[in-house]
Amino acid sequence: MSVPRLLLLSSEFPPGPGGIGTHAYQLAHHLSGRGWAVAVAVSQGYAPPAERDAFNRRQPFIVLPLAERADGRLWPVARLWGIAALIRAARPQVVVASGLRSLWLAWVLRPLFGLSYVAIGHGTEFHSASAAARGLTARAIAGAAAVVAVSDYTADLVRQAGRPRHLVVIPNAADGERFRPGLATDALRAFWAVEGRRVLLTVGRVCERKAQDVVIRALPRVLAVHPDVVYVMAGLPEKQAEYMALAEQLGVGHAVRFTGLVAEGDLPALYNLADLFVLVSRQTAAGDVEGYGIVVQEAALCGAPAVVSQGCGLTEAIREGETGVSVPPDDPAATAAALIALLDDDAARRRMGHRARELAASATWAERVADYDRLLRDVVGAAGEQGGEPPRPVGEGWGEG
Repeated sequence: MSVPRLLLLSSEFPPGPGGIGTHAYQLAHHLSGRGWAVAVAVSQGYAPPAERDAFNRRQPFIVLPLAERADGRLWPVARLWGIAALIRAARPQVVVASGLRSLWLAWVLRPLFGLSYVAIGHGTEFHSASAAARGLTARAIAGAAAVVAVSDYTADLVRQAGRPRHLVVIPNAADGERFRPGLATDALRAFWAVEGRRVLLTVGRVCERKAQDVVIRALPRVLAVHPDVVYVMAGLPEKQAEYMALAEQLGVGHAVRFTGLVAEGDLPALYNLADLFVLVSRQTAAGDVEGYGIVVQEAALCGAPAVVSQGCGLTEAIREGETGVSVPPDDPAATAAALIALLDDDAARRRMGHRARELAASATWAERVADYDRLLRDVVGAAGEQGGEPPRPVGEGWGEG
């Protein structure tokens, strides 16, 4: 039996942060384990080159780091040149496109190389103020052999943005091998000075969409009832200065911590710090939305129930009242009320955490990628692609121009 061959295009990839990157890595990792020859062409601009290259060498699949804007005015040409060379070497039978520009690129590559593609819809890519961008996205959706939405919420966005030939929902998941309860947290507690405190945790870029400011505005009410609470924010600190100023203005500066980016090895222990995970994202004026919330599932695997916002894909990452609760977006009072209610009842909160762990462990990436495997094999079969020689090795530095 021939080995099926796949090219994955993604706008993010480890070792940098981001849910799309986590999703792309898990696809590549688990599909390789299920017998696919995987080649990945990705942006890895957040990671230092040495860290990036060391990470890529450890993978059982080809990783091509794409040129970045900082590489000069011809970076788009360098990207296309590198991807074309990778396609000639790896000879993929299907392309998987994750992220908006990857979706557009797959649409461009289809007539050039005769490659069918499957699009992964995360959410934000289907909101744009530009008529040209919306038109291109609609064409790219229509051209895909299939579109996978990571939630029912995202599936509705796909339908609004275009007319997919085949649309399927495969929810996001988390890594059941890495994230688990019972990990030692003493060192992190000491480092962040949260010994003896109850921890609210948000993992994600400190930015408008993640809405850490809503939790900060809720803190005065929470601390009035539970003065031992501290709010820890882990992620790229885009708005740290602004949000710290807000905390000081509200008199809660002593109860907030900004960790910045957390090392991958420390992330499971960080989740274990949390009494409650909080992600009350909002839709921004630019159209950024939360399509699902992988971090909610990572926290669940570590035994933490969640408070999330309504009106986006986050509600599909919990079972209301069973593994977490949802609140209206941009509502500090409702957020405070939900946090206080859960902090008031330790036994109920622990039951919710146990149930969250139980459900998340039954649908990790290993199970979810099995669904992708079946879909992609169907697409390859429908395209009439047959076996052939294995892909040739790709030299280091391809496409970095």
